[in-house]
Amino acid sequence: MHTLRKVAIHRISPLSAFRTGLALSLAGLAAWILCVIILYFALDSAGIWAKLNEVIGGAGGDEIVTFGTVLSIASLLGSLAAIVTTVLAPLIAVIYNGLVELFGGITLHVDMLD
Repeated sequence: MHTLRKVAIHRISPLSAFRTGLALSLAGLAAWILCVIILYFALDSAGIWAKLNEVIGGAGGDEIVTFGTVLSIASLLGSLAAIVTTVLAPLIAVIYNGLVELFGGITLHVDMLD
């Protein structure tokens, strides 16, 4: 037998939004770093980095594209994205809570099995 239930979301705790945003940001950062590592080695096996370093070296530069450089830049960008996401999560929760007071919350219809 199925029961249809109405569930309304009237308030989101900013602390809960912060914790959830932090957890998801860290998981996303780990996935980002893993993808960069896999992509680096795939491009390295295709010889892309050697060609790029050859072009840079031909212009008078050193070998600049290394695994450490790529991983450092990817970590920096991923960390910045994680920090921004973590900071924006509670801010969005506060904005949502303000809008709920004006217009009402989100109402969901949930089909529950007995």
